[in-house]
Amino acid sequence: MLRRLFAVLLAMVVVLVIIGFMLPASVTVERDRAFDYPPELLYEVLSDLRHFTQWSPWLDGDSPDSFRLEGPPSGAGATLIWREGADAGASRMWITALERPRRVEYDLEFGENDAEGWFLIEADGIGYRVHWGLSMQFGTLDLVGRYVGLMLPGLVGREYDNGLERLEAYLDQADGQMPELPAHLDAELFDRNADRP
Repeated sequence: MLRRLFAVLLAMVVVLVIIGFMLPASVTVERDRAFDYPPELLYEVLSDLRHFTQWSPWLDGDSPDSFRLEGPPSGAGATLIWREGADAGASRMWITALERPRRVEYDLEFGENDAEGWFLIEADGIGYRVHWGLSMQFGTLDLVGRYVGLMLPGLVGREYDNGLERLEAYLDQADGQMPELPAHLDAELFDRNADRP
């Protein structure tokens, strides 16, 4: 009986491993939303991580203790570090490239995982559409990562939809102007001498 149970379990493990090697070695998640704001305003907000802390679906924008900003406040090298829980490791994102007023690219670290992300602003009829995307690569032997990749579009996609909705509400509050930042996000408070990625 035990030998039969062991054989069944072993067969299941072998099947899972074989399937794992057949799963995609990368995953891309992208969500988008239409905005009735000029691309210059969208670009300025998306390329400034101080603003990201105010509409991000993961951060408490009112609490400066929930995150840390390093480097310049916006543009290449701007870095955001945060923790999603007391027992969680630090996550980090930093802007790597910009194409004014159309695209903002950033790298992302969370736990032992790395990813690339972007914001893309495109004309959409009489308005503009913001695309928020994420791309992850999995190593040849990272079978767990490949299985996790199957769930990322659903998990991350919901967060991105929520974030874009929050971004719209954030911009609406400013009536089409550049939103005013809280005093604790003044650029002079940043640690400009911190190591950059």
